[in-house]
Amino acid sequence: MTEQTLTVDLLRSPEIVLVDGVKCVQKIQLRTACTRAKHERSLLFRSQAQHEALQTARQQQITPEWKKEYDRRAGIEGAISQGVRAFGLRQARYLGQTKAHLQNILTAAAINVIRIIAWLNEIPHAKTRTSHFARLAPTPG
Repeated sequence: MTEQTLTVDLLRSPEIVLVDGVKCVQKIQLRTACTRAKHERSLLFRSQAQHEALQTARQQQITPEWKKEYDRRAGIEGAISQGVRAFGLRQARYLGQTKAHLQNILTAAAINVIRIIAWLNEIPHAKTRTSHFARLAPTPG
């Protein structure tokens, strides 16, 4: 028994969700024979326009220009992450916009000093963790 539901996503775009209510999944005794999931399985189908836009975006992501731009963004996100983790950048220590701005400038200077010291000592950047699922993906090229 498959149930079809028309829903909307966060951007209020229509979606079709198919929920598979297979008889053996509904019976508690036989559930482990069919699936380990604790809930029903479902498939999401987007509209053709959404699907084509998603496929176009995915094709753009394999171009050298997109990768170059993303590398730039990844470097910026790395600096922000370092500021948050190592220097408490997420929370201002002082009241007032002027003092908070000064704290951000001094934090940026501290990040630069730490990175210069690491560069002089030839300490490599940390490798980004690769999930188990991502390791299964075929290498591009």
